[in-house]
Amino acid sequence: MATISNIQELLPVLGAVATTRDPIAALEQEGHQISPALRNRLQVRKTPKPGEQERWAKQASHAGRLTFRTGPAPKLAARELAAGEFEFSAGLRMGTANEIVAGLHANHTIPDVLFLDELLSQGDLTALGGAFQVDKPGGRIGRLQITAPPTLSPVGDGQDRIALTIPFRLNFERISRVAGRTIRTVVTFGTGRMRLIVRLTTRTVPVSIAARNLEIQVDLSQSFEARMEMDANSPVQRRNPPAPGQTDGIAVIIQNALQQRLKDTLKVTISAAIPLPIGRLEIHETAVITRGDSLVAGVKVQGTPSPGNPQTLQALFPNPDTNFFTRVHDSVLRLIVQSAARNGELTRIAKQTHPDAVIDSADVSFGNGTIKLQAKGKIVDLCPAGVDLGFTVTMTVKVTMEGTRIRIDRETSKDLDNLDAFLCVVTSLGLALLAAVAVIVFQGIGLASGLAAGYALGVVGVLTVMLEFDGDDFALVFGGGGDDGPMFIDLDFPLPGTDLLPRLTGAFIRLDESTMLIAAHLGTRPDTINTYFYLQFFDPDDISAIQGRPIVGAKVRLMDRDSPAPAGDDLVLPGPKTATTGQHLPTGDFRITTKTSFQRTPDEALAEGTTDSSGRVRFYIPKDKLKTKGANKVVETTRTNLDTDEEIKSTRRTPVPEERPDLYFRVIRANGTTSDTLQVRSGFFLNFQSARVGTPASPLVIDFGGGVGGVGGGGVVVADSRD
Repeated sequence: MATISNIQELLPVLGAVATTRDPIAALEQEGHQISPALRNRLQVRKTPKPGEQERWAKQASHAGRLTFRTGPAPKLAARELAAGEFEFSAGLRMGTANEIVAGLHANHTIPDVLFLDELLSQGDLTALGGAFQVDKPGGRIGRLQITAPPTLSPVGDGQDRIALTIPFRLNFERISRVAGRTIRTVVTFGTGRMRLIVRLTTRTVPVSIAARNLEIQVDLSQSFEARMEMDANSPVQRRNPPAPGQTDGIAVIIQNALQQRLKDTLKVTISAAIPLPIGRLEIHETAVITRGDSLVAGVKVQGTPSPGNPQTLQALFPNPDTNFFTRVHDSVLRLIVQSAARNGELTRIAKQTHPDAVIDSADVSFGNGTIKLQAKGKIVDLCPAGVDLGFTVTMTVKVTMEGTRIRIDRETSKDLDNLDAFLCVVTSLGLALLAAVAVIVFQGIGLASGLAAGYALGVVGVLTVMLEFDGDDFALVFGGGGDDGPMFIDLDFPLPGTDLLPRLTGAFIRLDESTMLIAAHLGTRPDTINTYFYLQFFDPDDISAIQGRPIVGAKVRLMDRDSPAPAGDDLVLPGPKTATTGQHLPTGDFRITTKTSFQRTPDEALAEGTTDSSGRVRFYIPKDKLKTKGANKVVETTRTNLDTDEEIKSTRRTPVPEERPDLYFRVIRANGTTSDTLQVRSGFFLNFQSARVGTPASPLVIDFGGGVGGVGGGGVVVADSRD
């Protein structure tokens, strides 16, 4: 091989040996020769600390193919936002939204019964009663039951509203009260469908200081049209149904009842929680419209051209098998990473590799099949005489689809400002240091900017994993393919308001000029990871000795019992102890007395809900929120100067976690009276572990009247003469 006589000849061959302990020796083992003049410049002037080179080499192994260059680094070019373009958009097919709505109906997030005789005025009830032809006399308007999951359908393209169809059964009942208990006997009923045209809206939900989720919702408080249609075989029919185009006054009355009953949940989430790749940036504008059989939402942030035009939103599903997509323009990511560099976040991350590393600026751009991330900085006083090594590192992530497999390749290039300092690094600290700095900074961009939302839906999760894994490691995270396509990931947080976990399959990634599109098939599976309580509460009742009267409209708090500790609690606290030590200092002799004790904390509320008309309530506890604080460790330190008798006291309290809390319920009735379930059958859970307690159809019954507790049904007393 030819002799390497200058830096320009040395740089192209260094990438292959950058992670070795001695790159020059590695080149010579491969047959390269170093000229005497160049070797004289390659003198060891600084040595790494023990273990540093090994750590740098391990980090640098994720940098992909390495290249070193001199001269100014190439600048990243980005496409400017088009007029009205949203930086972030997401889409969901209507069928998937209906699957989510069905989950909301199954667990009673969407109520299955409305007591119209209690919700409506007497005038409205009279109007309703006169609008129907009944087959059996003797009943009056009673309950409206939602008999099947509501469904969504478009009313046109590019609209900000949608049709919501609600199957119902309207009961005509004999209603009486005995000893404060309502007795309902069904005389006859009508069946049909309510069709409401309701507004589409969005909600952003904070997850942490730098992470938020987007949810697509329907707003039942903004209904533009209401129609009631009776089934052809319904025993009860309308007397004079309105003609098409005419106002349906009876449907408007029912709509008002729906709004009253759902006043706390008028905005119903019909999408998965979609993480927003916007870090700490403020949201300036959101929009959601229909496109064909799908819903498409857009987000604009502060700092980019505005306003957005909803008509620029498009359904970007790449194929018929995908039902969910997210798309992001790199302008918003540039704002994030540039801010992370300015406020020192990236420097703090770079210092994990070398304490004198500084990141001055950063940038990101999307190209045809590539993601480029760039950071410019220096390592201060890296070489003798206070010489800094200035550098610009550029990581290029190449993304290709090979059948159903996503392939990720990386290249990392380093453009060097000071060649003499670079030669110092080659023979002293090693090239792995520069590669390691690049890797730790680019992996840390997600953490610093709020992109690291975990393995989440769409752009956020994919970009995070791309920066953390490559090659075969990426395939292990995202699945290895197969007939049904690669498994994207099984997420461990449920679709909002449901007991269903999202599952993404059939991953698709496309990178174009300044945009990244992620698409997949969003399916669901039952949640067996998180904790759910389905409960039904009763008070004593004079009518039934077996089961009491439902407790309606009560606040129920899920409580953790800490003080006093229940019998059998697996959180056992050590007794108090005192330790005394001495210390001799130039300022005098000291006696240090340390007293350690443990204090149980008051009972804490983990969640709160309100019982419905049947006394039912639902609680959802994420798996990572089940750990509670059981006590405080209290350390009191007294430092006594033996020469002056001066004392300095300090106290430090540290929470003691309780892995398996002891759970019970506190019921606060509408009249203000309160009851706990500590002594009630089935009302206390010692050393609780994640589990499902009760179901929507068979909740756990807790009866303060001493009735039989357990899993079962309940509610108002009903007799149905037609069943």
